[in-house]
This record gives sequence, C-alpha cells and structure tokens, in this order.
Amino acid sequence: GIEAGDDPQTLDPHRPTLRPRLYWFNASLTAALLTLLILQTLPIPVLFLLGAATALTVNFPHMPDQRARIAAHAENVLNVSGMVFAAAVFTGVLTGTGMVEHMARWLVDGVPDGLGPHMAVVTGVLSIPLTYFMSNDGFYFGIVPILAEAGAAHGVPATEIARASLVGQALHMSSPLVPAVYVLVGMARVEFGDHTRFTVKWAALTALVVLGAGILFGII
Repeated sequence: GIEAGDDPQTLDPHRPTLRPRLYWFNASLTAALLTLLILQTLPIPVLFLLGAATALTVNFPHMPDQRARIAAHAENVLNVSGMVFAAAVFTGVLTGTGMVEHMARWLVDGVPDGLGPHMAVVTGVLSIPLTYFMSNDGFYFGIVPILAEAGAAHGVPATEIARASLVGQALHMSSPLVPAVYVLVGMARVEFGDHTRFTVKWAALTALVVLGAGILFGII
C-alpha cells in the first residue's frame, strides 16, 4: 500500500506546507474566487492570478518559501504553458494557411461515391485519428462543415454528421495537443510515452464501440 512517507508533499499530514491556522482564510478566499468566477467580474486569468498572489503572500510571507512553492509546481506549469503556445501556433498555421480546408477537401474527394449516403459513419471513423492529430478547433471548424456539406448532397442530415463527429473524443483526450493530459500524467508520475502506449489502443477501441452503438441505435 501507499504509506504517508512515500510522498511527503501530498500525503504527510504533518508536512510543513500545511497552514491549519489559515484554514478559514483559505476557505473564504476559495469561496470568493469561485463567486467572482461565476459572476464573471474579471477575466478568468486575472482572477486566478490575483487569487494565487493573495494565497501565496498570506500563506508564505517569506520570499524563499514562495519561490519553493512555485518551484514545486513549475514542471506542470511550464509543460502546460508550452503546450498551449505550441498548440495555438500549430492550429494557427493549419487554419491561417488554408491547410485545414485543403485537407478536408482532399478527404471528401477521396471518399468513394458509394459511401456518400453513409457520410455520417465516414465522419465517425475519420474523427478518431483526426481529433488525435489536430485540435478540436481545426477539426470542428475546418473539416466537419465540409463533411456536412458533402453529406447534405447525399441526403444525410447535418445532425447525424455532428453526432458522428463526437466519436473521436475518447481518443482526443489522450492527444499530445491537450494540455490537461500533461498535468494529469505529471501528477500520476507516469512518462507520457508510457501513457500513450497504454491508453491509445483502449481509447481507440472505446471510440469504435461508441460508433458501433450509435449505428446500432440509429442515431448515426
């Protein structure tokens, strides 16, 4: 089993970072932050920055302690920040250069005419790899409308195309383009490559099961 000493920063009830005397202050700060987020008083990043600065200043008034707390979480922060910027650049290049639209046209032109009436199923199958290798914005704003246009030419309702396009989300959530994956992998202390090798096959199988269920129940 896991003992408290295995991970003193997260499991040890006597770890030095605890602030029991400031429990009610921290609880009030959390409640206030949630309230301001719900009311949308300020942009979300600004609220989180103000909340983090206040929490750090009150809980760790000495600068070395503040630096230690930031350093303890820097790996996750840097990974996610870098991934967000990289994904934004990747998406911007794909969209701004017209590559997404060209890819979509190429995919649609490659679909045999006989599969036209089954464009919803084709969309579901395509969504599995495409949402893994590109962002949701690129897929749903660039490719799905063209697939829906091709489906409409064969009498396939746009609603069926929309439903089918969701099939790949099970695999998308393991994509290297999803910043949250890096946070979760880091918290679990698992190498991203190991996570990918284990997860991808099951996520792809789950997506296929969802597609099969949608066909079976007649919603795709």
